[in-house]
Amino acid sequence: MIQYDNPVKIEFGAGSLKFLPRFLKGRKALLVTSSGFVNRGLVKHLLNTNPSIINIISNIQPNPTLKQVLMFREQLNYDEFEVIIALGGGSVIDIAKAFSVFNETKQIDIKKVILEGFEGLEFQTKPIIAIPTTAGTGSEVTSWGTIWDDVNKKKYSIAHSNLYCESAILDSELHVTIPKELTIQTGLDALSHSLEAIWNKNANPISELYAVSAAKMILENLPKLIKDLTNIELREKMLLASYKSGLAFSNTQTAIAHAMSYYMTLHKGIPHGIAASITLPAIFEAALLKDGVKNSLYSIFPESANPVQELIALYKELNISLDLESYKITDEVLKEIEVSLESTTRIANSIVQFSDIDFENWMVKR
Repeated sequence: MIQYDNPVKIEFGAGSLKFLPRFLKGRKALLVTSSGFVNRGLVKHLLNTNPSIINIISNIQPNPTLKQVLMFREQLNYDEFEVIIALGGGSVIDIAKAFSVFNETKQIDIKKVILEGFEGLEFQTKPIIAIPTTAGTGSEVTSWGTIWDDVNKKKYSIAHSNLYCESAILDSELHVTIPKELTIQTGLDALSHSLEAIWNKNANPISELYAVSAAKMILENLPKLIKDLTNIELREKMLLASYKSGLAFSNTQTAIAHAMSYYMTLHKGIPHGIAASITLPAIFEAALLKDGVKNSLYSIFPESANPVQELIALYKELNISLDLESYKITDEVLKEIEVSLESTTRIANSIVQFSDIDFENWMVKR
């Protein structure tokens, strides 16, 4: 029996931001965003066209931390707003999920929720309208958000089925100003989500359908996009690919590449999209030896006898190094990463385990 679920209503296409009032339905809204959209005038535009926006938090930083969540929640009056608009990348949407949780007493210990989960807690959530401005995280269609503890060097997920966004507006016109570096990082994050949904114990034919389609679109369009960053058609294709990868891993969660990436980001400062993707070719090669997934992986490269080399070629086109030592990931660090896997649940999702990958020989071969 196959189970698949995703309740998020989607408006997709260039210019679709104009339909925001249709989703707001006159409800009083809190706008959560980053300072860049204030500086570019987009926040002013939204305020002028949506008078039901009554409050703004406009200084969300990348990789939201536990400290930031606690600080911002102190500013919130849950009686003031009925819905949250999350305008930004995955960080904005993730932190909006942490903001959405409340109860009638307004005394929820969100730190405890993030660290320990929702078990035994009576709570409600404010609905979220997500407007993703990067094509990569898929947070607009998942039921969890990533919160970082930069003090204790840990990564947490706030996760519950009630944290699915109510709706999402996917407007490629908002993406044409994304710089090249961020375009690559988020594109590779989406690629990781799609592949991680394949070598995954929770995969099913529906999630695999989305995952394979997303991976094909990214491989075809990301190299073209970095040479033509303002091409609205390519932006739309990457946004669709990111959406499909989100639909894939929304039902599987991520796996070993993401599990390893958390240590890389927290301890080596490697941007998430890069950290989650530089191990993909090595994992891909190991996954090809697994009967349950190799057919799906080969189907991404139907014309190629050597899909691993095809994947490596993508990184060369993007000028992204696959040399782990260039990221200061030595043999000793790899051992530390292996130990770190004991404290992340994502590794349990993975068909490919750390011991399946001979990183030293893989790097020598390349």
